[in-house]
Amino acid sequence: MSGMLESTRLVDEILRTDHVDWETTLIVGDVEFHRSKDGPFPDHQLRISVRPSAGFAALNYMDNHDREMPIANSFNPKRPLPEVNLIFNGTTGAVFPRAAAIPIPDARAALIEWLNTRKRPTCIEWRPYDSY
Repeated sequence: MSGMLESTRLVDEILRTDHVDWETTLIVGDVEFHRSKDGPFPDHQLRISVRPSAGFAALNYMDNHDREMPIANSFNPKRPLPEVNLIFNGTTGAVFPRAAAIPIPDARAALIEWLNTRKRPTCIEWRPYDSY
């Protein structure tokens, strides 16, 4: 995929997709982090799960060069927490913590910021992956 217009269209398609059984993983980077038999792996990854009918999405960000928070989940400080299970890993059936569920427009803003900066978006709150 090349170009911001095409990338934005992809983001919008992802946000309209009901992620019942599988998450979407987006990978972008200027630097190859490692290579396997499956090819090169860039140094930034965003995993996203969306439930359009509920109005929520959850993000997981990984940056192998970020010493402060290399793996983080989106964080929703509002209470009560949304009653939605967002799939984290379709292979294992794991779900995001409910505190990771953020409104879809906030997830879109974060994805667009990530495409532009290739860094953990600052327009939403984050928590370390293992701190919930």
